[in-house]
Amino acid sequence: MVSRITFWLLIPIFLLVSSQAGGPPPVIQLYIVDQIDPVTADYITEGIAQAQNRAQAVLILMDTPGGLLTSTQKIIQAILASEVPIIVYVYPNGATAASAGALITMVAHVAAMSPVSNIGSATPVALSPSGEVEKIGKSMERKIVNDLAAKARSIARERGRNVEWAEKAVREASNLTSKEALNKNVIDLIASSVPDLMRKLDGRRVKVANDRFITLRTQSAPIEDQPMGPWEKFLHYLSNPMVVLFLTLAATYGLIYEIANPGSIFPGVVGTIAIILLLYSYSVLPVNVAGFVFIILAIAMFLIDLFTPAHGALTVGGAVSLFLGLIMLFRSAEGFMVPLWLLGFVTLLTAGFFAFVVGLGVRALKNPYLSGREGVVGHIGEARTDLDPTGKVFVDGSLWTATSIDGKISKGEPVIVKEMHGLKLKVSRYTEDQ
Repeated sequence: MVSRITFWLLIPIFLLVSSQAGGPPPVIQLYIVDQIDPVTADYITEGIAQAQNRAQAVLILMDTPGGLLTSTQKIIQAILASEVPIIVYVYPNGATAASAGALITMVAHVAAMSPVSNIGSATPVALSPSGEVEKIGKSMERKIVNDLAAKARSIARERGRNVEWAEKAVREASNLTSKEALNKNVIDLIASSVPDLMRKLDGRRVKVANDRFITLRTQSAPIEDQPMGPWEKFLHYLSNPMVVLFLTLAATYGLIYEIANPGSIFPGVVGTIAIILLLYSYSVLPVNVAGFVFIILAIAMFLIDLFTPAHGALTVGGAVSLFLGLIMLFRSAEGFMVPLWLLGFVTLLTAGFFAFVVGLGVRALKNPYLSGREGVVGHIGEARTDLDPTGKVFVDGSLWTATSIDGKISKGEPVIVKEMHGLKLKVSRYTEDQ
């Protein structure tokens, strides 16, 4: 009787396990959002590698204005070598697959877009996360464009997409809406959501690496969401031009304030940490050396004006130099622009910081120390604690550590300063006949 009951209880469990074992493999969901940089490339390539032996497809949700060509090339190579289908979906509504994003979309085994989205502008000028436009000769520019156009044609031909438009996207920065892209055979389908996309892909036969064909079973497949981890997100943010601008200012303010006010410690620590983080940021972003030179020149002008009677002339010159340096470092194209009004505001803020905050510290260092031997010895104060023989006294608006040379002095009694050794005083009880 017991064995029969156990048998009937085990049947539902057996059926559940069997249904799960016979269900379709999962679809791994990754993201390309904001600029495409080395962190993005590592995240995508690792996600594709992990999916090779356990997933039926990789779904990449894309909304990007572009990024580094080297990072884009790494992602393209991973997609071309993948033995599981890679689906790129420009999502949600309002999303864009611009510049490098357009190339990644075209190389996908399946390219899809949401109804209100666009694709295009694959010219080399927009392939920098900071939007940096390098001034290069016409021959070099032609060489870069021709190379990228050839890559775009090769990708489109491999995937059976519109070769003519792929080249036009590179040479003329052509853009298409989702409907136009579908009509021109740039993408495979339009879907309103991820579930809608999975339904439309179900039963689709896809050719992957090594001439293998895979039939997708996506309608009831589980979606395994794999966003960037906290550390990857942190490194990704460090390559954002706005974050780089903030770190640059933090490094400048912190270190210069520490120099002008020795012993502050905290500003120096903040400045040092900012410099370390910038070392990573500038290893990712293209760096304009002239911009750095202008910023260093600006700081030099600010400091010289503090120590010489230039009457603010060098501060004005430093502000102009800083503004030019920031423009060169953060000159943008496409969606990575740091607004000019913000750079102007930062310039004025920095000039004011040097003129007033740092200036006060420097002037304080120049002034004689009035609380030293000449300013404290002979002055009358009050015992704030019992001096037996050491305690605290209040003299000239400051609290001092003092030792009595006149026996125990009770709290509240008047004292007179007899000697000063470093920042410690020797006092005696004060009487009116002294």
